[in-house]
Parts: sequence; structure tokens; C-alpha cells
Amino acid sequence: MTPAEIFQTERGHLFGVAYRMLGSAAEADDVLQDAFLRWSEHAEPVESPRAFLTTIVVRLCLDALKSARARRETYVGPWLPEPLVAREEPPPAPDARAELAESLGIAFLVLLERLSPLERAAFLLREIFDHPYADVARILETSEAACRQLVARARTHVDENKPRFTATESKKNELLHAFLTACAAGDATALGQVLAEDVVAQSDGGGRVNAALKPIYGRDKVSRFLLGVLKKYPTDGVPELVHINGEPGVVVRTRRGVYTAMTISTSGDRITNVWIVSNPEKLGRLKGSS
Repeated sequence: MTPAEIFQTERGHLFGVAYRMLGSAAEADDVLQDAFLRWSEHAEPVESPRAFLTTIVVRLCLDALKSARARRETYVGPWLPEPLVAREEPPPAPDARAELAESLGIAFLVLLERLSPLERAAFLLREIFDHPYADVARILETSEAACRQLVARARTHVDENKPRFTATESKKNELLHAFLTACAAGDATALGQVLAEDVVAQSDGGGRVNAALKPIYGRDKVSRFLLGVLKKYPTDGVPELVHINGEPGVVVRTRRGVYTAMTISTSGDRITNVWIVSNPEKLGRLKGSS
């Protein structure tokens, strides 16, 4: 195969690594463009193209995270990952692991933001993409012992803060439909019945559109916030049920384009988190998702 064909074969894996590292599909695409240029210019034979390309992508992501983290320190309001949307949940690969699917969720990506760049890279490579410690050490240009420490610290943090999602796919869809029905009816009582007592809502407007500047905590406050937000939605907004980062969600479209994307996290028979992305810079990829 030509270098371009090899890269295209590995592109899905490489995008998965870059997106989880950066939380931004646009930045992941930029990293892959740079990686392709470096791959095209590499003249020596490569024993494992995937390992070689993964090394390039991870190192480029570590460089990108330096500037990204600086930008996020001055970001207006909560920063949420750029949503990935599909009309239908794709069938899992035969060898797909639950950890790989879960690592795409908004809640998990927000949790990864609390790790250092090296912890994030080591944890993803080892725990999510199942790379041996020797490969992780080579990619990060450090020792295996140091990698084990990075992964151990990251795993401890993730385990201590990781929500315990127990709802089935059908239950998630049921909760989403009940949630949307209550919101459309402006029924605070019905809405409260599907929200956990300690539910958290976060909205990302990026300073470009109106959004809550801090997370909203608690059933009553979240209910009032959501019903208040819906009153300000454009009258020509049309909701479309989709999957956002593997979870049930909704995209609201108007004549001018995508207005917002919203998804939920669930546990048992209640909604524990509501994630709303309205920053136009993060919705551009959704124009053609329908």
C-alpha cells in the first residue's frame, strides 16, 4: 500500500486517540493533518505503521495540549468537549471493549481534563487502547517505571471521580424521551421526576452565546434553569434525536444552522448530568450530520 493508503487505514484509530487526548474534533483533525505530512516525508521502512503513527499523533497532541490548556484557563464559562454526533449508534466492533466506548462519553472526557497531559496520554494509551508499558514509555520518551506511576495516579483519580453508570440503553432512551417531553410541556414536576437529586447541568457557550457561566447543581435549580433556557430557544428550532459521543441526545436545528447540542448522563432510573453545547465554534461539524 502507498503511504496515503496506510494512513487512511489507520485514520479511525488515530482520530480516536487524538480526540480523546484533546476533546476537540477540529484540533484532532489538525493533528492528523500534521501527522500525515510527517508520515509522507518519512523515507525509512517502518515495522509497525500503527505504532509509528500513534507515536507521532500522541506527541503532537501533547504539544497541542500546552496551548489548549492555556486557552481553557481564560475560557468563558464551563468548557465541554466538542460533540460527536451520529443519527444512530454504530454497531460495536466484534472486539470492542466497554472501556473504549465509555471513554468517548462527555462525562469521561470532562474527567480526563483534570489529568496532566502526560497522565492523560499514559492512561489512554495503556488503559483504553491497551498498549504495553514498553510502548507507552517509548511514545512518551520516558521509563516504564515512570509510565506506571503516571497510569497509577491517573487511574486513582478516574476511579475516585468516575460516575457509576448503571442504566441500560433502553432506560437511557426512556429517560431522554421523558426529559424532552417534560421540557416541551414546561412541566417542572415531571422534569423533577427524571432528574437525580444531585443532578448537575453544564452549558458551554464559550462567551459567544448566552449560557450559564457556572455549573448548576441540584434538582430544583437545574429544573428552573432548563425551563428558563427553553423559553429563549428560537421559535423555528427543530429537535433531532441523535447519539452524542455514544449517549442519547438531541440536536436543535434552525433555518440558520445548528443551535445547540444536548446530551445526558444517567445512573439507575435518574438523569445525573445534563450537558449543553451551544458554542457555535463547536457545532460546525454537525451541519451535515442529518
